[in-house]
Amino acid sequence: MSAPRWPRLTVVSPGLIGGSVARGVRARRLAREVVVVARHEVALRAVLDAGAADVGTTDLAAGVSGAAIVLLCAPVGALPVLIRAAWPHLAPGAVLTDAGSVKRSVVEAALACPSRAGVNFVGGHPMAGSERSGFEASDPDLFEGRLAFLTPTADTPEATIGAVTVLWEALGSTVRRLSPEAHDHLVAQISHLPHLAAYALVSAAEGDALPLAGRGFIDATRIAASAEALWADIFRENRGPLLAALARYEAVLGRWRELVARGDWMTLEAELGRARAVREKLA
Repeated sequence: MSAPRWPRLTVVSPGLIGGSVARGVRARRLAREVVVVARHEVALRAVLDAGAADVGTTDLAAGVSGAAIVLLCAPVGALPVLIRAAWPHLAPGAVLTDAGSVKRSVVEAALACPSRAGVNFVGGHPMAGSERSGFEASDPDLFEGRLAFLTPTADTPEATIGAVTVLWEALGSTVRRLSPEAHDHLVAQISHLPHLAAYALVSAAEGDALPLAGRGFIDATRIAASAEALWADIFRENRGPLLAALARYEAVLGRWRELVARGDWMTLEAELGRARAVREKLA
């Protein structure tokens, strides 16, 4: 078995994503010591009892001190505050990154931090998750075969990008670079809008119809079982790109409503066919 790549790696907020990273790093021996930082002792005890970390603390400064890599996995609305709080306590040479699904506000918060020699940030976002939440849903193989985005700026050192690339690749992901703005624009369409649409499908169904739901409805709305506070936070943080994605979606639905209303089944079938052809190209 290969030697650990980093002396210490810290995960802040060990929920589904953070817990999966901690488990994955431990399982693959990527760090000599895995530290988790949580808000409550009960959460820390669950992580330590599961053997997902070597050290647990509720003290952010102590938890990030001496770490080669610090990964922030809190809800996106809390990330700017965490970046500012962790920044003064990072060791020289440390890499700070995150796993939030909105990048512009997070990267801006990091860029606003005072310059510190050898301390750098790069935004990250693993495209992995579950409708379940919390550490109990974590999985050391959650990132296998998934895409992980990194959102460096023009000033992000290649060594910083390389370190975080190695982390996600070691956890089984394929890494792709995007600007923070491009990330938020694209992810609004392929992640944020689908979650909103799934909640809407459930909300639009009449109560006496739901007990009759078959596999199609259940599969289409699976992600509506996700934690609503988490997704309301994401929608708020990515409001502009989400509104643009919603406008495009509403335009498609509006057109198809008109086709149904006037009984233009041939045109509707053609447009459904084009959508099916695109969907079939997805893995």
